[in-house]
Amino acid sequence: MEALSVREYRNNLAASFTKADNGEQVLIRRKNEIYALVKVGREDLMITPELQARIDKAREEIKSGKCVTLKSSEDIDAYFDSL
Repeated sequence: MEALSVREYRNNLAASFTKADNGEQVLIRRKNEIYALVKVGREDLMITPELQARIDKAREEIKSGKCVTLKSSEDIDAYFDSL
């Protein structure tokens, strides 16, 4: 599929969104970069039960001190150097 220029995209916004709604790939070329118009479903913006469980676990680890605390740029440099 050929990418639309920004001008072509701007002049055909409704058609581009209709194509994306129908699952078609819409590519937009800006200078030397290519971008894709992608439909994002409501479920893609929600926290799944699995993600919530990971968040809860991370919060518990932080509360119990199972984390690394870095207070300065020197701490950050030392931490990354230790990896």
